[in-house]
Amino acid sequence: MRWLPILFLLIPGLALAVDEAAHARFFSARSIPVALPSTGLSISFTQHYQGAVPHAAFAFAQGADGRAAWSMVSGHDSPEAAERAALANCTRQLSRMRGEGVGSPCRILAVDGDLRGPGAPSITPERGGIGPFTRSPFHLHRGPRAAEGAVIWAHGYGGAEEDHRGHALPGLVTPLNEAGFDVFRFDRHPGDDGLFTTLPRLVRALPALREAGYRRIILGGQSRGAWQAIQAASERPDLVDSVLAAAPAAHGERPEQRAVALEDFRRVIAGLDDRRTRIAVMLFDRDEFDPSPEERAQIVAAAAQRRSAPTLALWATGPARGHSGVSDWRFTRDYAGCLVTLVQAPPAAAPRGLRREGCGGG
Repeated sequence: MRWLPILFLLIPGLALAVDEAAHARFFSARSIPVALPSTGLSISFTQHYQGAVPHAAFAFAQGADGRAAWSMVSGHDSPEAAERAALANCTRQLSRMRGEGVGSPCRILAVDGDLRGPGAPSITPERGGIGPFTRSPFHLHRGPRAAEGAVIWAHGYGGAEEDHRGHALPGLVTPLNEAGFDVFRFDRHPGDDGLFTTLPRLVRALPALREAGYRRIILGGQSRGAWQAIQAASERPDLVDSVLAAAPAAHGERPEQRAVALEDFRRVIAGLDDRRTRIAVMLFDRDEFDPSPEERAQIVAAAAQRRSAPTLALWATGPARGHSGVSDWRFTRDYAGCLVTLVQAPPAAAPRGLRREGCGGG
């Protein structure tokens, strides 16, 4: 193998291809040491664990009948703390299950970028970023010249004493990474995360992505992060190609704010460039911060009639519910295809209007 370093010099991009192969091998259902992982276990590891940040861990247990319990934790102080938390959460889930199908104890599948087991692959977490945007550590990073574009994901806001910087990104981001987009996090300190403080930071940082060489920019987020993604796209339609807004919120959960929240939502949607900026708004039943999923879905559906850019309201059915429904593996299973198609497809082929069912056909 003495010729291998020379080969990397002679063939640009070969090292990236090797890294991509190693990354795909790590995040494969074949890396889960059971014959046939359940759908939930497979999606949670292969799609959702990629959105975690160190220190992270994934634990699971599965019985002969295919039922599984698992836990993914993200953003702990040490690998050991992450491992303990993942095992404890998995064990609690296991204890709630009934029947004799699951009898094995929970075990660790991965800690940070290391898979457990002899000969198991490992990956090196990504570091660095551009301005306030940091690379998602476990997603594949191709660089601005090789990537299709950049996805920027912003977390929500839970008050000055609730830190969301260690939260994992939702699984829907991973199919975009697999489609060629580099993934970045827009993390903010909770004590310095007022909407009209961080929104200017977001807008000011967008040109640096273009200057670095990214051809397309997708802004995404959940709750407060989703709301500011829509606003930033309105301010810089020349820089933002698509917006993925999950449970956008900026008004709290007070019932008396319902009318104001709906009117403000209608206004921020109307502020988007009708010709250029694609948008998907993800809405969920039992969302305590949503004044009315039905009315907001209709606002987006009406906008889809007048806008030439693909415009989609995903009002999720089934068990993916609540303000954090976008992080449910079943939402990834049912709706990630809608979002990839919205971003990638020619305008005539992109999903539009109000959709409640998934996009299995793209």
